[in-house]
Amino acid sequence: MKEIKKSTIYKILIEFKENYFKVGTIIIRTYDGDILYTPSMKIAENYENSIRRELDHVSWHASGRVSIKYTDNNYDIIEKRGDRQKISEIGFQEILKDIILDFKKLPQYKKKVVPLDVVFSVSEYPGPVSFNFSIVSGKLIVAKNLGQNVPIKSTNILEKNVIANTIRALGHHSGNSDKMLQYSLRKEGDTKLRTERQIFIPHDMKITNQNIKNDS
Repeated sequence: MKEIKKSTIYKILIEFKENYFKVGTIIIRTYDGDILYTPSMKIAENYENSIRRELDHVSWHASGRVSIKYTDNNYDIIEKRGDRQKISEIGFQEILKDIILDFKKLPQYKKKVVPLDVVFSVSEYPGPVSFNFSIVSGKLIVAKNLGQNVPIKSTNILEKNVIANTIRALGHHSGNSDKMLQYSLRKEGDTKLRTERQIFIPHDMKITNQNIKNDS
């Protein structure tokens, strides 16, 4: 029997002119169902009293809690347990938007790219981009295909600002077999930020997969 790893780890990469630039790393705790995102660069944020703290990673816990860990080993809880839906209850949720003004300044990835890695090819586009991550329930995808009015957004390469996209299953071992992870890279246009890169974490959208009928 094939051993199931405790974590699934893959890189988010941008391919541009035969080079790979590392956006970040996704870690999925196989049995817990927690999801972690580590950006490829330590992003400094200004806080009270002009304190600058560098973000290490963001965690979305199966319980609904969202937390940020900093490089000084301190944590911030963005939303506590009970303030946000459990991952198992999500119908659709925008998880993260990572805006990068110049992806060519990201660390170049020199290791072997494996099939599990998410690779976005940007062809000849050199401008600002955003890495977008969302979760959608398979129940709602089926319901939409059956003609029901459900508030989900699919990642569609035909959208004018979408450069590339892919979709992955979260996995069944944590009880989340109906969840799909949507990743896309989008053109950001004329975007102004305090820094060269900034991460945004949307609040709970309250779109649930509960009480959805998958029959017509």
